[in-house]
Amino acid sequence: MSLNQYPNLIELSDFQFPVYASAGTEQQAQSIAVRCRNAHEFLGSALEFEPQMNVLVLAPEHWNEYANFPVYGMPHYTDERTLAVAGQDNGFWRGMTPPAEVLPPEAAQAMKAAYGQPDGSINLSPFFDMLTVHELGHLFQFQAKCQFPRLWLAELFCNICLHANVVAREPEQLPALETFPQMVANLGVAELRYRSLEDFERLYIDVGAQNYGWYQCRFHVAAKRIYEAGGIEALQRLWKAFLQSDEKLSDEQLAARLREDAHPEIERVLTAWSV
Repeated sequence: MSLNQYPNLIELSDFQFPVYASAGTEQQAQSIAVRCRNAHEFLGSALEFEPQMNVLVLAPEHWNEYANFPVYGMPHYTDERTLAVAGQDNGFWRGMTPPAEVLPPEAAQAMKAAYGQPDGSINLSPFFDMLTVHELGHLFQFQAKCQFPRLWLAELFCNICLHANVVAREPEQLPALETFPQMVANLGVAELRYRSLEDFERLYIDVGAQNYGWYQCRFHVAAKRIYEAGGIEALQRLWKAFLQSDEKLSDEQLAARLREDAHPEIERVLTAWSV
């Protein structure tokens, strides 16, 4: 890629893959790029594949120009090689945090311990910054033509990639990775319009930002459970089970494939999903 494709961004030259940042986000971009480099190395070894990768770290004024997701702050891929992430704290992240007074005391204390700031506020930046590795998982999927037969399974795969990478490369970040999803997954669902895997499969991101975040948090919690039960081998077996495969599977066939070729805990996401 040439700089002309991102004329309003600054190129960071310290990496073997292209990294571009909005002015004022260079320090954050450096941190995100180091994380991407480490995750690319770790997952590339685990999955025996090395995707090409470009990273854009954007301020709000450049989001609409270079990102695809309409809401500033949601990490995502813009094509099969390019990741777009926010370089600043933002209202989307802050809006995902329920007021402490509506949380059970134990959950409020856990959130404070993981994300609390000196002024008493909660800053979810450490969690959302790690989601870049989830999006990197999609680049592995797309470029290797790993054809997961369900959208929810592709998202779960990426969350297992993220969890495995944090365990291996950034174990000190596990509280920041795990606390927020567990809190959201434990909340009541009365206000959620969509709750089933069938709804997710049918609508995907069209369930809405808050509802989509709830699904992803459930996938994060499942990814932790899967990794703790099966380790890196569970991720590797899931990857190999659908690598360059485009089979059409019923839920019953998929459950059997997950149980036999991947890991029973992955099958449980399909067969024991309940709200």
